[in-house]
Amino acid sequence: MATLSLTVVPGKALKDGKHKVRIAVAHRSQTRYIVTDVVLNSTKEWKNGKIVKRDDASYLNIKLLSRLDEVQRIIDETPYIEGLSCAELVETITQARARKTHTLASAFEEMLEVSTAKDTTKVRYRTQFKSITSVIPDTTLVSHVTPLMVQRFMKVRGAVMKPITLQTQLTLLSQLLNFCQRNGYTEFRVKPTDGFFQRIIAVRQNWLTPDQVRFIRDNETARRGYNKFRDLFMLSYYLGGINIIDLARINFDECGDTLRYIRTKTERKPKVNPIVEFEIPDEAKPIIAKYKGEDGFLKMFNTSENNQCHVMTRTIKTYREDYGLPGLTFYSARKSFAQHAFMLGESESVIDFVLGHSLGSGHNKMLFAYIKVTPAMATACVRKVCDFIASKQNF
Repeated sequence: MATLSLTVVPGKALKDGKHKVRIAVAHRSQTRYIVTDVVLNSTKEWKNGKIVKRDDASYLNIKLLSRLDEVQRIIDETPYIEGLSCAELVETITQARARKTHTLASAFEEMLEVSTAKDTTKVRYRTQFKSITSVIPDTTLVSHVTPLMVQRFMKVRGAVMKPITLQTQLTLLSQLLNFCQRNGYTEFRVKPTDGFFQRIIAVRQNWLTPDQVRFIRDNETARRGYNKFRDLFMLSYYLGGINIIDLARINFDECGDTLRYIRTKTERKPKVNPIVEFEIPDEAKPIIAKYKGEDGFLKMFNTSENNQCHVMTRTIKTYREDYGLPGLTFYSARKSFAQHAFMLGESESVIDFVLGHSLGSGHNKMLFAYIKVTPAMATACVRKVCDFIASKQNF
């Protein structure tokens, strides 16, 4: 059984001759020390385990007894201390106390350190965390976060941002508190964020009708950038709604007649079929040939990969205004492909495969334990949509 006492060790004086009061931990015939933040000017201020000859002696003695009680509680809550050496017991005490003094900022940095999220995702997390801590200070101890603080955050930030953005930030805060609770930094009887979630699904209803897609496909103009947008938009549509960042990363010389790629957005998420794979439809091949460089990659813009979406966004803004296509974005190619495939009777499982979605938690999650979508099924789905858009049919 460990025994505790307060002491001053004469041989461990500070450089200026002062002394720190220590907690002596005696366990299994050994003694180790835990340093406190109480500093004495000399050993003359210490007698019989108490501070003397100081105006603040009573206050400091109470503080030391409180610290001693805290260490004793940690020992009482530590199972099987008989199996620990004295040094291991002191390390356990020190770590347990450190866990109780984590701030939001320190806990957030630890969470990012062990996170497997991509660097771009971590940058987004930092932006969201900055918004959170504009209301709840990042110096707040994790154990001091209360539901009232969360309510105040929601009121202040909710007045200046969209509900989906607020919900995203609340989700990050909840994840951070879960991380802290798993690591023993705090023990919430009720997690402060519980009860504040209102599930908001951001669904962008910007898919185009078949005739609108055909308009873009057939539209020839002298306006700078418009024909390139048309080509790349239709290429995305023909290739199962592929995102522009994924288009930029594909070496079409290596692909041959079969498109095979891992979707960037979900590359680190669990998927039954990690690789999107289907035959490239004939409609896409002339566009690929038009923009493919000698290295096999598409030469879409004279800019870096990270800026390609920004260049496209500027072009789309004027395109939709000029031709009366409200809501048009490059994402509309992906959305339209999925909607058209669904309306043509394709199963959700096959559409998910073509789009490269992660497994998620939808109603068909367990279905993938029994079935497998094949590249041939994906090829048939893409072919059906391409044949449909080549016709004059409508839904």
